[in-house]
Amino acid sequence: MKKINWELWKRALFDLFFPGDCPICERAAYLDDVSYACLSCLDSIAWIKHSRCKLCGVGMDGLDYAGLICKNCREHSPVFSSGRTMFHLNPAGRSLIHQLKYHGDKRILQDVPLFLERAPDFLEFITGAVLIPVPLHKKKLHKRSFNQSVWIAEAFAREAGVSTVSYDCMTRIRNTPSQTKLDLNQRRKNVKNAFALKEGTCLDGFDRVVLVDDVYTTGATLDACASVLLGSGVSRVEVATLGHG
Repeated sequence: MKKINWELWKRALFDLFFPGDCPICERAAYLDDVSYACLSCLDSIAWIKHSRCKLCGVGMDGLDYAGLICKNCREHSPVFSSGRTMFHLNPAGRSLIHQLKYHGDKRILQDVPLFLERAPDFLEFITGAVLIPVPLHKKKLHKRSFNQSVWIAEAFAREAGVSTVSYDCMTRIRNTPSQTKLDLNQRRKNVKNAFALKEGTCLDGFDRVVLVDDVYTTGATLDACASVLLGSGVSRVEVATLGHG
Protein backbone atom coordinates (compact mmCIF):
# COMPACT_ATOMS: atom_id res chain seq x y z
CA MET A 1 0.00 0.00 0.00
CA LYS A 2 1.40 3.36 -1.00
CA LYS A 3 2.22 5.60 1.93
CA ILE A 4 0.18 8.80 2.07
CA ASN A 5 2.25 11.97 2.05
CA TRP A 6 0.35 13.93 4.68
CA GLU A 7 2.67 16.93 4.35
CA LEU A 8 1.69 17.42 0.70
CA TRP A 9 -1.97 17.07 1.59
CA LYS A 10 -1.58 19.63 4.37
CA ARG A 11 0.10 22.07 1.99
CA ALA A 12 -2.60 21.55 -0.64
CA LEU A 13 -5.39 22.25 1.85
CA PHE A 14 -3.56 25.25 3.26
CA ASP A 15 -3.03 26.71 -0.20
CA LEU A 16 -6.69 26.11 -1.04
CA PHE A 17 -7.90 28.26 1.85
CA PHE A 18 -4.83 30.53 2.22
CA PRO A 19 -3.28 30.79 -1.26
CA GLY A 20 0.30 32.05 -1.32
CA ASP A 21 3.27 32.61 -3.54
CA CYS A 22 7.04 32.54 -3.17
CA PRO A 23 7.72 35.64 -1.03
CA ILE A 24 10.57 36.68 -3.33
CA CYS A 25 9.59 36.02 -6.98
CA GLU A 26 5.83 35.52 -6.39
CA ARG A 27 5.69 32.31 -8.40
CA ALA A 28 3.82 29.36 -6.91
CA ALA A 29 4.80 28.37 -3.40
CA TYR A 30 6.57 25.03 -2.85
CA LEU A 31 7.73 25.05 -6.45
CA ASP A 32 10.71 22.91 -5.43
CA ASP A 33 8.63 20.70 -3.11
CA VAL A 34 10.99 21.28 -0.18
CA SER A 35 10.64 24.99 0.57
CA TYR A 36 7.96 27.67 0.64
CA ALA A 37 10.26 30.06 -1.24
CA CYS A 38 11.97 28.87 -4.42
CA LEU A 39 15.39 27.40 -3.73
CA SER A 40 16.84 29.59 -6.47
CA CYS A 41 15.32 32.63 -4.77
CA LEU A 42 16.80 31.64 -1.42
CA ASP A 43 20.18 31.31 -3.11
CA SER A 44 19.83 34.84 -4.50
CA ILE A 45 19.72 36.31 -0.98
CA ALA A 46 23.01 37.87 0.17
CA TRP A 47 23.78 35.40 2.97
CA ILE A 48 26.51 36.38 5.44
CA LYS A 49 28.94 33.47 5.34
CA HIS A 50 32.46 34.65 6.14
CA SER A 51 34.04 37.63 7.86
CA ARG A 52 31.69 39.74 9.95
CA CYS A 53 31.80 42.56 12.48
CA LYS A 54 32.53 40.97 15.84
CA LEU A 55 29.92 43.20 17.51
CA CYS A 56 26.81 43.49 15.31
CA GLY A 57 27.57 40.58 12.96
CA VAL A 58 27.25 42.47 9.66
CA GLY A 59 29.17 40.85 6.82
CA MET A 60 32.52 42.44 5.97
CA ASP A 61 33.59 40.39 2.98
CA GLY A 62 36.16 41.52 0.44
CA LEU A 63 39.15 41.60 2.74
CA ASP A 64 40.10 39.57 5.77
CA TYR A 65 38.22 41.58 8.36
CA ALA A 66 38.25 38.79 10.95
CA GLY A 67 38.21 40.24 14.44
CA LEU A 68 37.52 43.80 13.31
CA ILE A 69 34.57 46.09 14.01
CA CYS A 70 32.39 47.82 11.40
CA LYS A 71 32.26 51.60 11.03
CA ASN A 72 28.83 51.89 12.66
CA CYS A 73 29.91 49.97 15.78
CA ARG A 74 33.19 51.89 16.00
CA GLU A 75 31.37 55.20 15.99
CA HIS A 76 28.48 54.08 18.20
CA SER A 77 29.60 51.20 20.38
CA PRO A 78 26.58 49.04 21.28
CA VAL A 79 25.77 48.01 24.83
CA PHE A 80 25.11 44.41 23.73
CA SER A 81 28.12 42.08 23.57
CA SER A 82 27.89 40.58 20.10
CA GLY A 83 25.47 39.71 17.34
CA ARG A 84 24.67 37.63 14.30
CA THR A 85 22.58 38.35 11.25
CA MET A 86 21.70 35.98 8.44
CA PHE A 87 21.74 38.15 5.33
CA HIS A 88 22.16 41.61 3.85
CA LEU A 89 19.01 43.31 2.62
CA ASN A 90 19.55 42.99 -1.10
CA PRO A 91 16.28 43.04 -3.15
CA ALA A 92 15.60 39.34 -2.49
CA GLY A 93 16.20 39.62 1.24
CA ARG A 94 14.14 42.80 1.44
CA SER A 95 11.20 41.10 -0.30
CA LEU A 96 11.29 38.22 2.15
CA ILE A 97 11.30 40.55 5.17
CA HIS A 98 8.54 42.70 3.67
CA GLN A 99 6.21 39.73 3.17
CA LEU A 100 6.84 38.51 6.70
CA LYS A 101 6.63 41.88 8.46
CA TYR A 102 3.86 43.67 6.58
CA HIS A 103 1.79 40.81 5.18
CA GLY A 104 2.14 38.37 8.08
CA ASP A 105 3.28 35.51 5.85
CA LYS A 106 4.41 33.20 8.64
CA ARG A 107 4.97 30.30 6.24
CA ILE A 108 8.25 31.99 5.31
CA LEU A 109 9.64 30.73 8.61
CA GLN A 110 9.04 27.11 7.60
CA ASP A 111 12.23 27.63 5.59
CA VAL A 112 14.37 28.54 8.63
CA PRO A 113 16.23 25.17 8.41
CA LEU A 114 17.27 26.18 4.87
CA PHE A 115 18.24 29.65 6.13
CA LEU A 116 20.51 28.06 8.71
CA GLU A 117 22.23 25.96 6.04
CA ARG A 118 23.10 29.17 4.21
CA ALA A 119 24.23 31.18 7.25
CA PRO A 120 27.19 29.33 8.81
CA ASP A 121 27.62 29.50 12.60
CA PHE A 122 24.20 31.10 13.16
CA LEU A 123 22.67 27.97 14.70
CA GLU A 124 25.67 27.56 16.97
CA PHE A 125 25.30 31.20 18.05
CA ILE A 126 21.67 30.89 19.20
CA THR A 127 21.91 27.38 20.68
CA GLY A 128 21.64 27.28 24.45
CA ALA A 129 20.35 30.85 24.74
CA VAL A 130 17.16 32.44 25.97
CA LEU A 131 15.73 34.14 22.87
CA ILE A 132 13.82 37.33 23.72
CA PRO A 133 11.84 38.96 20.86
CA VAL A 134 11.77 42.73 20.50
CA PRO A 135 8.22 43.78 21.45
CA LEU A 136 5.62 45.87 19.64
CA HIS A 137 3.50 48.48 21.38
CA LYS A 138 0.04 47.13 22.23
CA LYS A 139 -1.63 49.53 19.77
CA LYS A 140 0.53 48.36 16.88
CA LEU A 141 0.13 44.73 17.95
CA HIS A 142 -3.65 45.14 18.01
CA LYS A 143 -3.62 46.72 14.55
CA ARG A 144 -1.24 44.16 13.03
CA SER A 145 -2.42 41.15 15.12
CA PHE A 146 1.06 39.61 15.24
CA ASN A 147 4.65 40.36 16.22
CA GLN A 148 7.01 38.94 13.60
CA SER A 149 9.90 38.99 16.09
CA VAL A 150 8.01 36.55 18.32
CA TRP A 151 7.50 34.25 15.32
CA ILE A 152 11.19 34.45 14.44
CA ALA A 153 12.32 33.71 18.01
CA GLU A 154 10.00 30.70 18.17
CA ALA A 155 11.27 29.40 14.82
CA PHE A 156 14.88 29.78 15.93
CA ALA A 157 14.16 27.99 19.21
CA ARG A 158 12.54 25.04 17.43
CA GLU A 159 15.60 24.52 15.26
CA ALA A 160 18.12 25.00 18.07
CA GLY A 161 16.57 22.28 20.25
CA VAL A 162 15.58 21.85 23.87
CA SER A 163 18.51 23.85 25.26
CA THR A 164 17.11 26.99 23.61
CA VAL A 165 13.86 28.72 24.60
CA SER A 166 11.84 31.67 23.34
CA TYR A 167 10.75 33.99 26.15
CA ASP A 168 8.39 36.86 25.24
CA CYS A 169 9.09 38.90 28.36
CA MET A 170 9.48 42.51 27.19
CA THR A 171 6.92 45.22 26.55
CA ARG A 172 6.98 48.49 24.64
CA ILE A 173 5.68 51.18 26.99
CA ARG A 174 5.84 54.08 24.50
CA ASN A 175 4.18 53.98 21.09
CA THR A 176 7.12 55.49 19.23
CA PRO A 177 6.93 56.80 15.63
CA SER A 178 8.40 54.69 12.84
CA GLN A 179 12.18 54.68 12.70
CA THR A 180 12.29 54.40 8.90
CA LYS A 181 13.12 58.02 8.04
CA LEU A 182 15.17 58.85 11.14
CA ASP A 183 18.95 59.08 11.37
CA LEU A 184 20.90 57.22 14.07
CA ASN A 185 20.73 59.95 16.72
CA GLN A 186 17.03 60.45 16.11
CA ARG A 187 16.46 56.70 16.32
CA ARG A 188 18.26 56.48 19.65
CA LYS A 189 16.25 59.37 21.06
CA ASN A 190 13.04 57.90 19.65
CA VAL A 191 13.40 54.56 21.49
CA LYS A 192 14.98 55.86 24.69
CA ASN A 193 13.00 54.54 27.70
CA ALA A 194 10.53 52.92 25.31
CA PHE A 195 10.92 49.37 26.67
CA ALA A 196 10.50 47.50 29.94
CA LEU A 197 10.15 43.99 31.28
CA LYS A 198 6.66 42.56 31.62
CA GLU A 199 5.37 42.37 35.16
CA GLY A 200 6.44 39.12 36.84
CA THR A 201 9.39 38.50 34.52
CA CYS A 202 12.22 36.59 36.15
CA LEU A 203 15.60 36.38 34.44
CA ASP A 204 17.50 34.85 37.35
CA GLY A 205 19.86 32.08 36.31
CA PHE A 206 19.83 32.85 32.59
CA ASP A 207 23.41 32.55 31.36
CA ARG A 208 22.84 33.81 27.80
CA VAL A 209 20.17 36.14 26.53
CA VAL A 210 19.83 36.85 22.81
CA LEU A 211 17.48 39.58 21.59
CA VAL A 212 15.70 38.64 18.35
CA ASP A 213 14.36 41.02 15.70
CA ASP A 214 13.62 40.89 11.98
CA VAL A 215 16.12 43.54 10.86
CA TYR A 216 19.21 45.27 12.21
CA THR A 217 19.48 48.78 10.78
CA THR A 218 21.38 51.03 13.19
CA GLY A 219 20.98 48.86 16.28
CA ALA A 220 19.16 51.61 18.21
CA THR A 221 16.10 49.50 19.06
CA LEU A 222 18.15 46.44 20.01
CA ASP A 223 20.44 48.62 22.12
CA ALA A 224 17.49 50.15 23.96
CA CYS A 225 16.14 46.67 24.75
CA ALA A 226 19.59 45.43 25.78
CA SER A 227 19.92 48.33 28.23
CA VAL A 228 16.73 47.23 29.99
CA LEU A 229 17.95 43.66 30.27
CA LEU A 230 21.39 44.69 31.53
CA GLY A 231 19.74 47.02 34.02
CA SER A 232 17.67 44.10 35.34
CA GLY A 233 20.78 42.12 36.21
CA VAL A 234 21.43 40.09 33.05
CA SER A 235 25.21 39.94 32.70
CA ARG A 236 25.46 39.42 28.92
CA VAL A 237 23.07 40.34 26.12
CA GLU A 238 23.58 39.43 22.46
CA VAL A 239 21.44 40.00 19.37
CA ALA A 240 20.28 37.96 16.37
CA THR A 241 18.33 39.12 13.33
CA LEU A 242 17.27 37.79 9.95
CA GLY A 243 18.45 40.77 7.91
CA HIS A 244 20.91 43.66 8.15
CA GLY A 245 20.62 46.88 6.22
